[in-house]
Amino acid sequence: MDVLVDASIDKQPDIVPSSVLPVVSLEVLDDPENAKVREKARKLGFTIVIGKSDKDDNGRSAFVTVICEIGGSYREYKRKTRCKIAGSVKCECTFRLRGYLLIAGECDLSIKVGYGTHNHDMADVLKGHKTVGSLNPNERVHLYEMAEPKVPPRQMLTNLRKRNKHTSTTIKHVYNATHRYRIRGLRTDMQHLLKSLVENEYVYTCRNYRDFDYISDIFWAHPNGIKLFNTFSTGLVLDSTYNTNKYRLPLLEFVANTFTQLIFSIGFTYMMYEKEEHVTWALERCRKLLHSKDLYPKVVVTDHDNALMNDVDTVFPESTALLCEYHIERNVRAKCKTDCKVNDLKGKDGKVIKPNSMVKTIMRAWEDIMDSDTEKTYVDNCNRFKVVCEKWHKFVEYVESTMLGPVKYWVNQVMHMENTTTNRVESAYNRLKNYLTNIMGDLSTNWESVHDMLESVTTYSHTRFLPDEHYHA
Repeated sequence: MDVLVDASIDKQPDIVPSSVLPVVSLEVLDDPENAKVREKARKLGFTIVIGKSDKDDNGRSAFVTVICEIGGSYREYKRKTRCKIAGSVKCECTFRLRGYLLIAGECDLSIKVGYGTHNHDMADVLKGHKTVGSLNPNERVHLYEMAEPKVPPRQMLTNLRKRNKHTSTTIKHVYNATHRYRIRGLRTDMQHLLKSLVENEYVYTCRNYRDFDYISDIFWAHPNGIKLFNTFSTGLVLDSTYNTNKYRLPLLEFVANTFTQLIFSIGFTYMMYEKEEHVTWALERCRKLLHSKDLYPKVVVTDHDNALMNDVDTVFPESTALLCEYHIERNVRAKCKTDCKVNDLKGKDGKVIKPNSMVKTIMRAWEDIMDSDTEKTYVDNCNRFKVVCEKWHKFVEYVESTMLGPVKYWVNQVMHMENTTTNRVESAYNRLKNYLTNIMGDLSTNWESVHDMLESVTTYSHTRFLPDEHYHA
């Protein structure tokens, strides 16, 4: 999104921070392809994009913060797919505007200047800028008309420059737009995703955001995964993963396993927010895949996430909700390092106890509690744990109130098919990310990777579970 700031072309904009700009329309701020904004931003020699915004979703007043396009600093992705980048266009420009909604339900914003100066010179030619170089609606229509008769991309760019000599579009923009058009035509990302789900006979459900027309959550399940889930529904494991799409939507996956320990994916959900309302909706969609209440899972395993824990009790009240042993051990260890600090503590031999040694002693006592296979052993290990941690009452209260759940003695009283951790869903995520070619791709592109993974698992499961006709005499 580009925002207009009136300033002379010849000198760098310098706005007094205390000033308040005139009221502008939210539609102008929210339209990145507004021709007037593009043209005047080009004359200024810099471009402004959205830095942060909120449309009154979390109870806060609606606002929008706009920054310079080259503001901030470059952040490397954790998963490196190429050599380390030597330089970046980001120069930590501090230019910032902030707009607040004046009247609820209307589109008028009051723009205040947070910081009105730049730390870089204004560009004479904005070649290579993503926002300015993107195609406007008229250029995109003309490009699609040339894509039908398969006009070469270099000729497309030449024709666009003849129509608009001030355009900053590069050959890369032309290639990207042509590629998207040949794959999904004039459909949007969500429309193409829904079309792909219908063509491949997936079971899917969408949920609109409040009373608006756009989709906030979408759940889909593979037909083979539904069949396996109705056959092997004893244990259900669910967890969310992140950094799978450019919209930063969390991906919630439902995983189960067969009696031969074959892991299969049941369904996936893209959610706008990872809140109880959205997670409950996804769990209800997963529950509807089962043909009867007798098939409801006996055990549901989640990590120590409050939204997941509360929603499991609501959607599957007769199922046993288990917390992941790995996540619990990690939380206990982190709490132990912060609360159980050693200050001049000496052992029986008179030697000073090191902090790491004390943490290892406490964690061994905790592991003994988790491995208790009888009630008597559990009581003895709990008493020993309290003796070891007698100097840190706050830590003991934390363990007793939040973590004493997945003890082996009680866990083994229900059929869990060895589903006591979320390692199975983590394994499924690792398999999925091997198929993802671009962690910053759109929804339809990432769905194709999910579909390829599910087809591979389906082929393997068919070799393990042959159809009934193979057993006819």
